[in-house]
Formats: sequence, C-alpha cells, structure tokens
Amino acid sequence: MTHPIRNAELHTFERGTDTGKGAIWVAMFYPYSTYPVFFQGKTEAAAIEAAEAMRTEAIEKHEAACILRQEQSRKAKERAAAKKAARVAAA
Repeated sequence: MTHPIRNAELHTFERGTDTGKGAIWVAMFYPYSTYPVFFQGKTEAAAIEAAEAMRTEAIEKHEAACILRQEQSRKAKERAAAKKAARVAAA
C-alpha cells in the first residue's frame, strides 16, 4: 500500500503565450480530475522538477496516514464480510 500519487503519471505540455515571451511548459499529474493542479516552468525540465518536488512532499507528509486509512478500510471490509457470513450460517 502506498500513497496514490506515487503511481500517478506525469504529463507535460508546451503552451504558447499571448505575450510573445515564448512557450511555457506545464506539467500535470494524471488523472487530471484527481490531481487538479498544474506546474509551470520555462523549460520542460523545470515544470517536471516542480511537480516532482510536490509529489515528494506529499508522499513524505501524507503516505503514513494514507496507508493507515487503506489498512483500516481493508479490515472493516473483512469484518463486514465475516459478520455477513455468520448471519448466513445462522439462518
């Protein structure tokens, strides 16, 4: 079990600007609706670096709590299944 962002794909896009300053690179985690944040940079590498820094920070700060929630959910499902099986057996 891990934090979901650990496995999220990172997509990059080159975006033109109206100001004539050239292109700007944008990086976004996929699926976009799950991670509705984007990172900009003057180069593709700069945009990727900003996104990866956020990914690392999110994993460091929140992965332990995320794993705990996943484990608690798994245990609750097991208890519910055992309870249902006991009711069926008693009937």
